Amino acid sequence: MTSAEPGALPVEGRDDLVRIPDEDVQEMVNVLAVETRERVDRAELEDDVARALSMGFPLVTRREGTPKETLVVAESVARFGFMARVAEWERLTTARKPEGWMIAGLQGAVESSVAEEVRESDDGEKPFYDALGEVTAFFVRREPLDVPYDAGEGFVLMWTIPGVGGQVRASLREETLPMVLQRDGEALRGLAGPIEGATVEDFRRTWKYGFLLRSFEEFFREDY
Repeated sequence: MTSAEPGALPVEGRDDLVRIPDEDVQEMVNVLAVETRERVDRAELEDDVARALSMGFPLVTRREGTPKETLVVAESVARFGFMARVAEWERLTTARKPEGWMIAGLQGAVESSVAEEVRESDDGEKPFYDALGEVTAFFVRREPLDVPYDAGEGFVLMWTIPGVGGQVRASLREETLPMVLQRDGEALRGLAGPIEGATVEDFRRTWKYGFLLRSFEEFFREDY
């Protein structure tokens, strides 16, 4: 949460939330944006992770018949969201320190949902990242894109994941989206040309999907 004056945010279940002075926020966003871009450019993702990221747009929008060119751009957007979380995890100690009952509750909900996805698949052997992608998309669809830190219902996802707060993450999203998308009047363009069958809101949610896919993946690590 940005503020002219630093101080704790009185949010139940989030003792770690603090206000960040306004003058420090843009510098943090700029640093994370550069590191995110570098990671997207050089990282080689495992096939199952890449597949899950490619599933983000159709899972979040539940739309069929999207042009291939749009899906290619959407996968890139999801990678930026994924690597934004990687950059945050690597740079900030607080991103690796889950505290409070809210994150514990979210972790339990994600773990049980993934187990259910696998259990209910046709052969009970759905790949882990396919199940995680389904669960991530469900969480993305069930709340507005940007939720205030003091919202009264739900897990308030981008404020619950440890690290920086949702307001900083939204700024980082807006800083990195133009690395993939360009405005052309009312239309959108990718590097290969015009984009059809998608809105800016769709891509913002796809970025969030990528960010949360990586965040939820952390719940299953032995060192989390």
